Amino acid sequence: MAKKYLEKNVLDAAMERFEVIFKNFDNIYFSVSGGKDSSVMVQLANMVAKKMNKKFDVLFIDLEAQYRNTIEHIEELKGLSQIRDFYHIALPLALRNAVSVLQPKWICWEEESKHLWVRNLPSNSININNCPFEWFKKGEEFEEFILQFANWYKKKYEGKVACGIGIRTDESLNRFRTIAFQDKKLTFKNYHWTTKLKINEKHIDVYNFYPIYDWSTEDIWGAVSKLDLKFNYVYELMYKNGVSIYEQRLCQPYGDDQKKGLNQFKALEYDTWSKVLNRVNRS
Repeated sequence: MAKKYLEKNVLDAAMERFEVIFKNFDNIYFSVSGGKDSSVMVQLANMVAKKMNKKFDVLFIDLEAQYRNTIEHIEELKGLSQIRDFYHIALPLALRNAVSVLQPKWICWEEESKHLWVRNLPSNSININNCPFEWFKKGEEFEEFILQFANWYKKKYEGKVACGIGIRTDESLNRFRTIAFQDKKLTFKNYHWTTKLKINEKHIDVYNFYPIYDWSTEDIWGAVSKLDLKFNYVYELMYKNGVSIYEQRLCQPYGDDQKKGLNQFKALEYDTWSKVLNRVNRS
């Protein structure tokens, strides 16, 4: 973990960022996908929160067509000691389907498609049968849900709200731009690794923060090894299947980039393969 930031290694810098957030915000939640970056982020946050006697919440959006190992890892993370509430969302959200021109969108957890579901509805989830969000509508876009949840969370709790996002700038130009261009965003106390949220071009009093934005892939796996962190075992299976650590992706399988990895389901979870293939229109 040799990368330096202000004469600190990235692990020490990240821990200091967590301390800044826990000192300055009353209510904090972390957006977790089950992937390596958000997993490391929330486990590091748990270490700092435990030391500072703080609690936090977690948001996980279950996209249905996911690896079994991912869901097993999410269940592991639910056991972190400092979690107050774990929002396991299994609602019918609209997602990109890049494998079909006839069905450019698909809706996960859609009741009408229950016979095609890749997995059963998680028993401990927030779903269409117990949804507490009065603003939610079936087929809502993933990106819109994220913003509306932040606004709902802010209204639920008094005080300052922050949301931890486990993105790294070396993964894409868009992620770099999210962090880099301070003149086009509002930040918390000029910390460039924070961004004040906007809904319909109007700011809301919630800040996203990116505690591991300057980490590399090697830093992620170095932290897993050095700190003996839990990790999603599907990455081990991907590696054994010949996928480089730099090319491993866990997002929903029918996206523009992720569709290239559809064949991985056949190699990694053969029993899920046919369900994933039949879940959406692939014409």
